[in-house]
Amino acid sequence: MNLLEFVVDWIQLHPVVGPLAYVVVVSVWTVFFLPGSVSMMVAGFLFGTLAGSVWAMLGIVIGSQLALFAGRWIARPWVEKRIAASERLQAIDAAIDEEAFSIVLLTRLALLIPFNLLNYVYGATSVRPMTYLRATTAGMLPVVVLYVYIGTLARNLGEIVSGDATPSGLGYALAIAGLAAIAAATWFIHRAATRALRSRLQDT
Repeated sequence: MNLLEFVVDWIQLHPVVGPLAYVVVVSVWTVFFLPGSVSMMVAGFLFGTLAGSVWAMLGIVIGSQLALFAGRWIARPWVEKRIAASERLQAIDAAIDEEAFSIVLLTRLALLIPFNLLNYVYGATSVRPMTYLRATTAGMLPVVVLYVYIGTLARNLGEIVSGDATPSGLGYALAIAGLAAIAAATWFIHRAATRALRSRLQDT
């Protein structure tokens, strides 16, 4: 029996503390780059759509905040040195700070960008933790509900791991929506970075 099966079986055998254990596991799972889609579908398999969405959101949001701080502790000092030597990088960093909520929200909705990777990418930027928390919560809510619902369709854990629980054709729809969100986020970054760069150049 692998680790995932052991955890799922343990949670099923402990209905009182099981949901809290799930939240802790998903938080750690998120920090260590493990697939978020699987953890969300497991919530649906274990708890149903409503309760599963609540527990999955808690785990994902807590894990994303922990990963943000980890990325900030590891990568931000190096990034700050690079930014200090380039006006263009300063403008991009300012753009992310200025349009942080919109950019984080859109990239969360763009499922083509790995969720766990984004946590560390944003940790290297100047985005404020509370802004990041609000945008991540808003952006991940529809994603979490979707994957939790897919998890309720699974007859066993094997279907979740293999991807057989996902309805056919859904992947194409998610890809199209993701591309649209990426395009919108890119436009926000470009607009804000251009404005910030012009402002900095005028001040010199």
